[in-house]
Amino acid sequence: MMKKLWTVIALAAVHLVVSRTIVAVAMQIDIFAADAGWMTVALGRSLIALTRILYFPIITLSLYSRQWFPGDWIYVPICANSLLWGVGMAIVGWWWRKRAKTK
Repeated sequence: MMKKLWTVIALAAVHLVVSRTIVAVAMQIDIFAADAGWMTVALGRSLIALTRILYFPIITLSLYSRQWFPGDWIYVPICANSLLWGVGMAIVGWWWRKRAKTK
């Protein structure tokens, strides 16, 4: 049981780091996109699309007031989102391995 829990936590941590890194890179590309060529703009748009996928379903929080999560409290739903993704990825991984063993 503990091994499964640590797997979920590790997957959630990887999701959190990757999604935050992609946001930072996308913001940097967006800052310099005015003087850049079409390749940089395409990369920036691709990263923004990937961000929308990685932050689903938490991306819907942008519809709510920022007063709900003042300051650093915004990281609570972001971490919950990563935990949700970690659980989902772990379930898919366990299902995939179980399916591969039965063949």
